Amino acid sequence: MADAVTVTRGDVSAAAVGTAARALSPEAAGSSDPGSRGRLTLDDRVGEKIAERSALDVDRVIESDGKGGSVLNAINPLSGGYPSATTDMSQTAPVVTLTIAVSWPCAVAAVCAEVRDHVADELARLTGVRPSRVDVTVAQIVTGAQTKRRQAGYVEIPNPGASEKSSGEPGTEESSGQPGSDRDADEEES
Repeated sequence: MADAVTVTRGDVSAAAVGTAARALSPEAAGSSDPGSRGRLTLDDRVGEKIAERSALDVDRVIESDGKGGSVLNAINPLSGGYPSATTDMSQTAPVVTLTIAVSWPCAVAAVCAEVRDHVADELARLTGVRPSRVDVTVAQIVTGAQTKRRQAGYVEIPNPGASEKSSGEPGTEESSGQPGSDRDADEEES
């Protein structure tokens, strides 16, 4: 057995490089059956994360904390965030249970069908395991005003001057008093 070598950061000496055991080719291992050479175990959380992330790729599926005003909020008042998935990746064809939030207006059945297909395809592409079934439940329908769609590379930064003008509620600002503003229109009507 070789002596133990302590590798420090940045050490590229001959003694430190190439100390890991090399994988055997199928011929050298004595079998062409991949199962006889080892095993890959995927944790359930891997499948769940893939399902959750791929559900967000579908148009009208949104990320939600589950606390907002929802048409379906009475169904699950103790809900967590959405999308939320569960699966058992130890099965050869796992069942994925996915709970999502969608933005209104949308064709809910069509969105669910698209989510089902996309999640199954992504899970098969990334893990090599195709689920036998993807059950999709819509737990929250959020109106456009409540929607916070996650956009890649986009972060909404609040206006520094908005805090001075704010009425105390997030996302609201008082009118600037400029001609044509909502406040002036209301005053003219009365």
